[in-house]
Amino acid sequence: MMESPIYLDHATTTGPSDYLVQQMQPFFKRHWHCPTATYLKGKEPFATINQKIRKIKTSLGAGEKDTFVLTSCAAEAISHIYHALAIDEASETGKNHFVTTSIEDASFLMGINRFEALGIQKKLSPLNNQGVLTPENLMRTLTPRTSLVSLSWANGLTGILHPIAELAEVCKEKGVAFHVDVSDILGKLYFRFEDLPIDYLTFDGDRFHGPKGTGGLLIRHPHTLSSLIPDGTQQHGLRGGTLNLPGLVGLGIAFEEQEEHFNHVCMETARLRNHFEISIESALSEAQVLFREISRLPNVSVIAFPGVTSELLAFHLAQQDVFASFGGGRHQKLPALLETIGIEPDIAKCALSFSLGRGTTQEEIQRAVGIVADTAAKCRTFSEKVKV
Repeated sequence: MMESPIYLDHATTTGPSDYLVQQMQPFFKRHWHCPTATYLKGKEPFATINQKIRKIKTSLGAGEKDTFVLTSCAAEAISHIYHALAIDEASETGKNHFVTTSIEDASFLMGINRFEALGIQKKLSPLNNQGVLTPENLMRTLTPRTSLVSLSWANGLTGILHPIAELAEVCKEKGVAFHVDVSDILGKLYFRFEDLPIDYLTFDGDRFHGPKGTGGLLIRHPHTLSSLIPDGTQQHGLRGGTLNLPGLVGLGIAFEEQEEHFNHVCMETARLRNHFEISIESALSEAQVLFREISRLPNVSVIAFPGVTSELLAFHLAQQDVFASFGGGRHQKLPALLETIGIEPDIAKCALSFSLGRGTTQEEIQRAVGIVADTAAKCRTFSEKVKV
């Protein structure tokens, strides 16, 4: 019997449950009419729409007056924030500095770059030697011309967590808008939007087992944003286009499911991650686990295999149906990211990111340890022969 693939790249994307896909089906086949239509067929799903939006807002800990906008992804939601602040605030007030960090995903760094032609200036706040943005470093970066601080709560590849509550207080004290993307912490870290002085929150649905092509933007009352896609009154006039009803239904269910699996991810998945790290170190004396001593996500492990480049190891692991990541796509390349935060180049270029999911099993981890250790050893031997 052929063994199933071992997917350890949940930071890149995740798959929806069978139940979620099943519950979306009626909204493709039966309830396909436009929700803004004046006739009854369009109005039939209203109860479902309101229920799912309430569920999403409740799961995020949002207040009743806070505004939720369904988007196609986090990147769209982030661009919406940048667009509105660049057009509506920076041009009028002269506060044209957007602050982020050098380890953010493409949607942050490229997103801000798009508005340089409109006078926006990107400011990168320095990180400490563990890759964390401290309140002190953020405070030193802010100026009277800063209008926005924009960050991910966690880095999906490294698992590093920023002290968001403290950073939010700095922004509040300085009167600077604060945006946080929570894509990588949903289902893994408890928080309530109401309890934190965060102005804008974004997320990707497909990073916590929601449908592909879904994301969200949460706007704290009484803040408002101008529309990114003007088209009448759709979604409070904030986003044009017919509402993606199947996507909304699936997203609402994903939030329900992440609450059900929360304790499992925080405890059992973290245990499996720790077991994976210890077992790899036992099998390969040269392996180095990074970021073990700092606050990090419970499902992410970064391990360096000296003498073996990350690309080579990832390729040969994939040939054996073990899937890990060295970055790319929406993420930065892992070696470059690690060098940015002070990891030695010889170690950075040999590191892989392994991100477990709620469905990862003990048996899969045991198999993965054997395959990773054996493959890394063979790749190292091959690399040494090539050098000679």
